[in-house]
Amino acid sequence: NDHFTAVRFKLFETQINGGISETCEAMVNTNGSLVPFKDSNHAGKVNAGLDIINTLTEYYQVTTPIWIDERGEVNKIIDTKGQLINLYVSLDKHLRIEKEIS
Repeated sequence: NDHFTAVRFKLFETQINGGISETCEAMVNTNGSLVPFKDSNHAGKVNAGLDIINTLTEYYQVTTPIWIDERGEVNKIIDTKGQLINLYVSLDKHLRIEKEIS
């Protein structure tokens, strides 16, 4: 968990009878509280995925292009080392490709 900034992994769950069962659930830090990945909004899921990609990129010392679908629904993206390819919904009749240099 120390390697991630936006994601924590829940590995154990306390049962009603007091026992402990193993689990592996990604939890997303949303405004200071941890929310299960499945219950997070689209932006939270995208940024959680990017956080996991960033951690694996650092560990394996490999960068790859990252495709983000439905990018129009996400206002803020966390920084990444890999190239981002953002897919937006458009009313254009033909595929439009724009290059943004940052």
